[in-house]
Amino acid sequence: MHNVHPKAVLLPQELQVGFARKEDEEQLSMILAEYGMGIPGRIEEQLVVKAGGQVLAGAKVAQTGADRFFLEVLGVRKEYLAQGIGRLLLGEILKNPWRCCRHSAQDGQAGGRFELATLARGGAGAFYEKMGFAACRMEELPDPYREQCDACPEKKACQPVPMIYAGGNGA
Repeated sequence: MHNVHPKAVLLPQELQVGFARKEDEEQLSMILAEYGMGIPGRIEEQLVVKAGGQVLAGAKVAQTGADRFFLEVLGVRKEYLAQGIGRLLLGEILKNPWRCCRHSAQDGQAGGRFELATLARGGAGAFYEKMGFAACRMEELPDPYREQCDACPEKKACQPVPMIYAGGNGA
């Protein structure tokens, strides 16, 4: 028997994007576990999409340089896939990654040039390409992320694809 999630439909005005709180940890942990990932860092560093009290998606952005960022995780609750929630969350990050990174060295560089890198797992590369990312070489990722897949036993199944987004004015 397959685990089938009923499709739930949400209106955009019901969705809120913000930093997670302690009470969101269990829900976000379950979402990321569906993708074979855990919560990187403290729960308060995670960005979440919520409707009411329910966490629908989460992501974490780390700043790796003055204008460089790395998207450590992004996951959407399976029953809400293909409804624009991942696009909404990543879109918020791409508008201003400084604001979406809990420990940003600079506050609010809206419009400033930046790069956001990530490792697309499995078939997620197509999603990132639709959002404006381009595949790159592993060496183009910031340290220590470029080596995170080297010793991973799931590397062959995961088929990670390094990707970079160039954003901001003049990008």
